[in-house]
Amino acid sequence: MPIPAIAHRATPTGLRRLFLGLICGAMLSASSSSAQTTENGFAFDVRISLSAKAAAKLAALSEGIIVSASYSGTPTPSAAKHADEIGQIDLGREEIEMQGHAGTVHVTGAKVNQKHLPWIEGPVLLNINVYSARHSGQDNILACDFFDGELRNAARQPVSLHCSLIAEHIDTRHKQ
Repeated sequence: MPIPAIAHRATPTGLRRLFLGLICGAMLSASSSSAQTTENGFAFDVRISLSAKAAAKLAALSEGIIVSASYSGTPTPSAAKHADEIGQIDLGREEIEMQGHAGTVHVTGAKVNQKHLPWIEGPVLLNINVYSARHSGQDNILACDFFDGELRNAARQPVSLHCSLIAEHIDTRHKQ
């Protein structure tokens, strides 16, 4: 294996430049890795599928789809006073609008209020709902599966949720 050209011309200036380059590269790698870890702590993907009738109606109306993710947790005894009306600590909500066809949405978790994490015990809980964006009318037209469970389960692999038109009367499923 040939020796790289840089090894043949190892001068003090060249070595300093190489060393500085390696240090800068390591710092950039560490900072992007840190940002990725933070984002991935609350991030997940949702894969939306549509019935043929729902796909046709959304296309005809040029209607969008909203994926709504609500994060929460069980309060510690000392944080019970901060619980919401259903007894949970609200950690935030993120809504993503996508075009009105099947596809995958990435939810970043950027809206999670991390200052409230010490108020919860146990895992971060996640509720995912999907509905029409209501650009073409004031009523939701979709009946979609939903996710209600632990965030870590949603983060393992994309959460698959199927949507049909409410008028189709197809049962929705609870995923966890």
